[in-house]
Amino acid sequence: MAKNKEEKKEPIVYSYENLQKIEDHIEKNFGVIENYLQETDTDDIKLNIYAIPPTVEHRCLTLVTAGMGACSMDVPEEFEDNKLNRCELVMMLPPDWNIHGDELEDCWPLHLLKILSRLPFKEKSWLGCYHTVDYGTNFASNTGFSAVMIMPASRDIDVCRCELPDGEIINFYRVFPLYNSELEFKCLNGSGALLDRFDADFDFIADIDRPSVIEDDFRNVIDTVESHSSKIEKKELDTPMISGANHIAAFFRWIMEHNMLNDDFVDFFEEEIAAIKQGKTDIRKFIINSLGGEFLMDMLNDEGAAFADYYYNFYHGEDEPCFPGDVDNVAMDFFGEEKYNCEEFGDEAYLFVPYDESYYKAMCKYINKNYKKFLKEKEQK
Repeated sequence: MAKNKEEKKEPIVYSYENLQKIEDHIEKNFGVIENYLQETDTDDIKLNIYAIPPTVEHRCLTLVTAGMGACSMDVPEEFEDNKLNRCELVMMLPPDWNIHGDELEDCWPLHLLKILSRLPFKEKSWLGCYHTVDYGTNFASNTGFSAVMIMPASRDIDVCRCELPDGEIINFYRVFPLYNSELEFKCLNGSGALLDRFDADFDFIADIDRPSVIEDDFRNVIDTVESHSSKIEKKELDTPMISGANHIAAFFRWIMEHNMLNDDFVDFFEEEIAAIKQGKTDIRKFIINSLGGEFLMDMLNDEGAAFADYYYNFYHGEDEPCFPGDVDNVAMDFFGEEKYNCEEFGDEAYLFVPYDESYYKAMCKYINKNYKKFLKEKEQK
């Protein structure tokens, strides 16, 4: 007698009423559905991927899933009241993207949405805002993207949430591809720190031609003059562009005076360092002209690098030592609270503190205090 074939499981799907509600929500908030890809041979969820062409209002090709939210994700207990257990995914592509192509360079966004739609159920986990997923390799040969960050589909909460006739809430999340350096930076410093690297008007479209906002060697970069002097230009602040180097110069001078530069660096810039110590060269100009405006870890010896990693931290915990925070403290001490917060300074009062010996001594008080903390904690380890 022949063995009975294993009965195929039926996929979990939306009811007709729920699917109709989702489609109405998509067309109302993302645009008119031009066509869609529908899965047929599946035994877990049944995914539709809707394609919405570019319009004058939305200058991108939009892909939206429907089917993932028919199944409930394993959301941690502390988030259960927020109704985050069901979601669908949105992906914005450049308007000329060929989603009908058979080559991986064209269709990887579709494959990616299929993988992400099943990931929570395979891993018995969940996807939520600012979660990241590492694909492990580039999505295709034509892109350096190798990970994604899950983001709100819109700044409008009504676009991001759809209530179904049965009372369930479907959350709509945007899938935004990341480069590996961006993923690493986010994991180290948090999603807010990564998002701060994008311009305020950035549209978060999955454009393979966009440059990474995080350098591949970002772990080596302590600070750059450009990241501060650019604020002067963008905000049209009435202070010299060289002011963007003031606080970097103060820390660099302290490092130099405490013999924390590495030997190769000191040998290479022997004459320049001598001129700085003799007061013949403005250390800010040395940083800009000779170091390209960059202050890097590999300029320091082991002690200097360990202290810089401990203290020169833009993305610190509330009670952690923070040199950039102390730079602001010096500005507050110098100007007083009212002047510090004046409109003229554009929230960048630290760029207006005069760079002179008094400034350096004020910075040294904070640096010395935190160096003592550093040494104490080092002894306790």
